[in-house]
Amino acid sequence: MAEAVLGIVTPLSNKILPLVTDKISRAWGVKKDLQKLAEKLEMIKALISDAQNKQLITSEAVQFWLKKLRSIALDAEIVLDDFGYELLRRKIENRKRDKVRSFFSSSNPLSFRLEMASRIKNVTSSLEEAYKEANQIGLHPVELIITAPDHKEDRITDPFVDESELVGREDDVSKVVSMLMRSDYKKDLPVVSIVGMGGQGKTTVSQVVLKNDHVVKYFEERIWICVSDDFKVERVLYEMLQSRGGTNVEMTNREALVVRLQERMKRKRCLLLLDDIWNESREKWDCLRKCLLEIGASQGSKILVTTRSHVVASVMQTSSSHELGVLSNDHSWMLFEKLAFADGVARKTPELEDIGRRILKRCGGVPLAIKAIGGILYSMKDKSEWSMIEKSEIWSNADGVFFALKLSYEHLPSLSVKQCFATCSIFPKDTRMIKEELIQIWMAQGLINHPKGGDHLQMEDIGSNYFNILLRSSLLQDPEKDIYDNIISCKMHDLVHDFSLEVSNNYLFDTENGSVIKNDTEVVHLNLILREGKMLNVEGIPPKLRTLYLEVEDYAVLEDLLKRFKYLCVLKLVCYNAIHLPNAVGDMKQLRHLDISETKITTLPDSITKLYNLMTLRVNRHLENIPKGFVNLVNFKHFCCWTKYFEN
Repeated sequence: MAEAVLGIVTPLSNKILPLVTDKISRAWGVKKDLQKLAEKLEMIKALISDAQNKQLITSEAVQFWLKKLRSIALDAEIVLDDFGYELLRRKIENRKRDKVRSFFSSSNPLSFRLEMASRIKNVTSSLEEAYKEANQIGLHPVELIITAPDHKEDRITDPFVDESELVGREDDVSKVVSMLMRSDYKKDLPVVSIVGMGGQGKTTVSQVVLKNDHVVKYFEERIWICVSDDFKVERVLYEMLQSRGGTNVEMTNREALVVRLQERMKRKRCLLLLDDIWNESREKWDCLRKCLLEIGASQGSKILVTTRSHVVASVMQTSSSHELGVLSNDHSWMLFEKLAFADGVARKTPELEDIGRRILKRCGGVPLAIKAIGGILYSMKDKSEWSMIEKSEIWSNADGVFFALKLSYEHLPSLSVKQCFATCSIFPKDTRMIKEELIQIWMAQGLINHPKGGDHLQMEDIGSNYFNILLRSSLLQDPEKDIYDNIISCKMHDLVHDFSLEVSNNYLFDTENGSVIKNDTEVVHLNLILREGKMLNVEGIPPKLRTLYLEVEDYAVLEDLLKRFKYLCVLKLVCYNAIHLPNAVGDMKQLRHLDISETKITTLPDSITKLYNLMTLRVNRHLENIPKGFVNLVNFKHFCCWTKYFEN
């Protein structure tokens, strides 16, 4: 919670400075109010630092104080953004006026000036009250540790281990391949399961199996579906069809999906890989199996499943199962060595090797934990730093995997990088995150500051550096590269995703799985999935949302829903029935990132040219024109056209 609050408070100082120095702001007479607000924010940051130093973060009183402070910080952010927007609006509109009218319109907006002065004073007063309450619960300001600017950190390009280079899993791959090659199964469409606990490498093993020469030669069609928590028959069928190049079918029409799959897969020997299954409903599995048999694949077709649960393997009527165990000591060391000493044996002193082997024992042979620890130690160059990791008290309070993730997070080089990691939890599990899009979202959320001084780096360069840090730390993984060897996307392991939700205040809400948004939770970033026919009480969602990923099947609910969230900085709409941009979007003055690539919107309204803070617009190929006033979007940086077709 403390770092989540710091993630809001810290960037506010950067927003205040340009407002204080602006000539219109000075003319309005709010300079002193802004300076006082800046002073209070610095005092509050010092109090949070004291809470962290005294290990009081788990205190109930401190947690309550931080929760209240988070709400105040959000209010302050909204006030400053509103103020900044008004300054920007007047400057843009004044370009069209003569100097005399410009002077009077800039210098005498009495009603707005009074309103803004009042809002700034109210926020400052709330911070003063929070400061007094902090003293009552034993918090006192301490000197903040000043770190180097974010963009100065970790300039070196780090090596990444190719996850297809398995360590200690060659026998596992061979056994699973043999199971798939067998022809003596009595049941049609037999299921082969890979079972193992989280972080063991089930997904990596299955990926290598899918690319095995024998498997490629034997199976004419090989389809990969990551199921995770979202086990729905229609979704699995739809993604199967999508992987075969066909998507022009209603996703909810099961019969239509089966017919289309018959056209592509009938009489072909197929391997369907269902990764990360959690479903324990026999009824759902029987329904999917019936549909798969109806498709009419050739004799010898099989299903390969990865799961953490033997119960799931049983429900899916597994014909043959392989248990994925922990790595041996030798294989654990081989994997650790690849990461911790990635730049060669020159760094591998006897002292570091001894410490490394002792640390490795605590990872319990779990590949995910080994990768996380190896990634941390790679950036540490001397014995004292390695010893600090070995002696950390966190080992006694957590298992190897959780400790490794927590340690990776704690050793990220700045608060900005930590906040960028936390933001990744807004994506559903197993989402392949596009690097370019992820960096643009970080920029829109204010997590990447403008480079200072004479540095020629752009914000995008700093974001790319953050991305590489997270990848090297194994908090992001499975990088996908283009033909030029540039990383274009990545994924996040399920356990890492759970951890990122824990250190953030993000929320993934799916009306299908019955999630509930608690009224006492100050949600800032929300992923909202509204299934057809499901109702939602929007009153339960705080109106101060800054990020909203909204997936909805019924366009009619969009307008009313979006009217509530006028403070959004990031908005992603997924609605394949949408052909018009909801009017409410034109009122989102603080919007910096708008993604309508997964809609069929063909025309942008003139109101979008009033979104002066907009930095990124992601659209689909159906877009026909752009309003003439687009030149007014003075902060605009990225126009991205999604080229994926909705039709065949």
